[in-house]
Amino acid sequence: MPRYPKADTVNGRLAENARLAQHVRLAALESISRPPVALLLRLLRNPTTPARLIALAAKKYQTETVRRELRTRARQRQRAAAQTA
Repeated sequence: MPRYPKADTVNGRLAENARLAQHVRLAALESISRPPVALLLRLLRNPTTPARLIALAAKKYQTETVRRELRTRARQRQRAAAQTA
């Protein structure tokens, strides 16, 4: 178990903290290259989340869903190629 939390973990907690200023929360979410989908969904479903933060979370969520689709399609192609070979 690591002694200190990773930077993405800390930034995720900062992005969810409603007491912080909006620009701090935006910067924290922007600094996470691949945020967890659960974090994004919590931000999207929270009614007190500012509009700019919702927009950024929605954009990152869309990117993650596209990555998932591409990954599953690539795996399906690999399996189909392995079965025909």
